[in-house]
Amino acid sequence: METRKKIALITGANRGLGLEIARQLGKRHIKVLVGARNAEAGQAAADKLIAEGIDSLFVLIDITDRDSIVNAVHLVTEKFGYLDILVNNAARLPKATDEGTPSLASHNLLLEFLETNFLAQVNVTQAFLPLIRKSTAGRIVNMSSTIGSVTLSSEHLHQNGPKPPRLPYAVSKAALNMFTVTLAKELRPEGIKVNSADPGLTQTETVGPNAPYTVEQGARPAVWLACIDDDGPTGCFFTHVDEHVVNNPW
Repeated sequence: METRKKIALITGANRGLGLEIARQLGKRHIKVLVGARNAEAGQAAADKLIAEGIDSLFVLIDITDRDSIVNAVHLVTEKFGYLDILVNNAARLPKATDEGTPSLASHNLLLEFLETNFLAQVNVTQAFLPLIRKSTAGRIVNMSSTIGSVTLSSEHLHQNGPKPPRLPYAVSKAALNMFTVTLAKELRPEGIKVNSADPGLTQTETVGPNAPYTVEQGARPAVWLACIDDDGPTGCFFTHVDEHVVNNPW
């Protein structure tokens, strides 16, 4: 075993928000495990962080493949024996070609989003939970979206209100939020904190350079939740306004 140090696993960390979350956690002297399903891209991301002076290790994990999850758990178990922070970042994002309106969204598309953005997150969390229970301050952060907020989506003036809603993506994030709330209640007696983080529309490859928030800004809620003190919140949903992290309604 290596000398005891805070360890964080971020799924989908080879680029975009996942990579920036790993970078910001690494700058806090946390060892970051760069989770990615593409070995070449994942190793390149880990090497990039190492070149920046960040303690980083690539972990091969495809969140939709149970065998891959098991192998990743075995690797972390053998090398460290515990996990302090899990950031469930990897997800299926909407594409322009997706037909996501409630009246036309197909069964297969709904199933695809639910399997990747909800069931896979549950599987990963359950698989790593025994290692998180060995942490002195376990933290689980689920990357969500305001699109998964029933309250905000029901408001006519909200950015998603007047537009045809993308039901498959929205329902998968709403389900993930419910997982956050119920798991937080279960794990509260153990001191493990579980929260959802909303990065907002960020300037990633998927969203584009005209998004209102930089990737650095989008990563802040997740990083804050990953590092909260023992008296910090659990079972909550946070986003950011300007330089501040604030509550999001469910």
